[in-house]
Amino acid sequence: MTKIGYGLPKVSDVRIDIFNLMGETVATVVDEKSKKPGYYHSSWNSTNDLGVPVAAGIYIYQIRAGDFIKSRKLILLK
Repeated sequence: MTKIGYGLPKVSDVRIDIFNLMGETVATVVDEKSKKPGYYHSSWNSTNDLGVPVAAGIYIYQIRAGDFIKSRKLILLK
């Protein structure tokens, strides 16, 4: 299980996606409208959107909240 933490300074639409290194969307972890300000943690259980476990390796997660966009590397070990 992988935890992703983030903070919101104001009410925002939030989306967190996981991508493989070919740029394909593997999973959507969070997709919420009008989320209140505060600090949050979301978990990814290393499966794709169909519930199939993904391979160990390097992935990219992207957080979008309002006008803010940030991408980070994620290393999945099994």
